[in-house]
Amino acid sequence: MNNKNSEVMSKTISLTFWVLALIYILLMNQLPVALALVSKAAPILLLLIPVWKLLAGKLRLGMVIAILFSAGGDILLALDGAVGNFFVPGLASFLIAQVTYAILFWQHSKFHRQRLWLAAGYVPIAFILAWFILPASGELLIPVTAYLMAISAMVLGAAFCNRPWQWLFVGASTFALSDSLIAINKFIEPLPYAGVAIMLTYYLAQYMIVSGMIKPED
Repeated sequence: MNNKNSEVMSKTISLTFWVLALIYILLMNQLPVALALVSKAAPILLLLIPVWKLLAGKLRLGMVIAILFSAGGDILLALDGAVGNFFVPGLASFLIAQVTYAILFWQHSKFHRQRLWLAAGYVPIAFILAWFILPASGELLIPVTAYLMAISAMVLGAAFCNRPWQWLFVGASTFALSDSLIAINKFIEPLPYAGVAIMLTYYLAQYMIVSGMIKPED
């Protein structure tokens, strides 16, 4: 695909992505369950188009896996509380997505001394979050611990990835923020406008990660 066609597709996909994302965010509390499932996952599944068109080989396969399991997590968490208890299956689906992203980032990483400050800044934040969240997670301590480790590996991998790391680090960090809001809202204290904040940061995270991965290496 030539650069002109790629640019046109990128703008079209970006506009459609954010229209779909905002529709879900604005209407998520009014939608029936079936429509909510489709609306929630639609923006994420749309990201398969640029990934499939602009990537190849193992990188494309890995990104497809991460996106599909992210969409699966979206659907399972939308079902949680509506038709049953799907929090742990949703967490497991997102765990696979996070691990896949982390593997891809580290496979395309190279040590950069000037980026150590990113890791140095994130690590204490991760420990502080774990300090508050893990004791409150109760019987979900083990899966929540595994999830925190996976998302930390993803954020740190993004900091050293050879692809446009600014996009990836912001995306991975925003993903961590979104998941932290979920954990705080579920285990510690309900947050005002939690749904809006969680989904807005989540969609931004996925958009930034995919945008970074489809760009050429630094």
